[in-house]
Amino acid sequence: MDLLEARSLKKADIPLAKRLLWMLVVVAIQSVYLPTSLATSGGIAPRLPIDVIPVYPVWVVPYYFTYALWLFALFWALFKSDARQFRAVISGALLTVTVGALTFIFFPTYIELPVIRGGDIFSVMLRAVQAAGGTHAALPSAHNYGTMLVCAFAVHFDPRRRWLWGVTVAVIALSTLFTGQHYLLDVVTGLALGWIGFKFGIWQANRNAQ
Repeated sequence: MDLLEARSLKKADIPLAKRLLWMLVVVAIQSVYLPTSLATSGGIAPRLPIDVIPVYPVWVVPYYFTYALWLFALFWALFKSDARQFRAVISGALLTVTVGALTFIFFPTYIELPVIRGGDIFSVMLRAVQAAGGTHAALPSAHNYGTMLVCAFAVHFDPRRRWLWGVTVAVIALSTLFTGQHYLLDVVTGLALGWIGFKFGIWQANRNAQ
């Protein structure tokens, strides 16, 4: 690599402060989830006739793992991604969380939470999730659209581990069902939104690169 090319790459990079600012915008939009889940009333429960899924509190473990996955993705985007990768990720994330937030506000949905009676650690953890997460902002599932977005980009940038990211999506999707936190329709719409956000991010990055 000659000096001119090195300078060009450096100029094309995105400073950490600017990356952090964009990430804070994404987090701020996604934070609409909390008031809409805890304070919203009314709306519909998007429950289908096939939503007869038993609750297994042990599935709260992968449910909690989702937050570690998102933190890993945040760290990678801020410190490890190149400029084009970051533009793809941030564009996809902005579209995804914006559509999610607007849906939570203008199309309120809720989940009828199951009663968890056990005294084991998994039951205690699941009751904590129920208390912190509220009942509304059910559709689309933020757990699922966030996970799909992260894992789709991970497969795109590192296709050698596609099996790992595919299993991650499947396990976390199942965890939202087996903890009684979501209905099937919430999961499907969440996964679809995350996939659309991923495709949009790749399209936007390619468009900017032309």
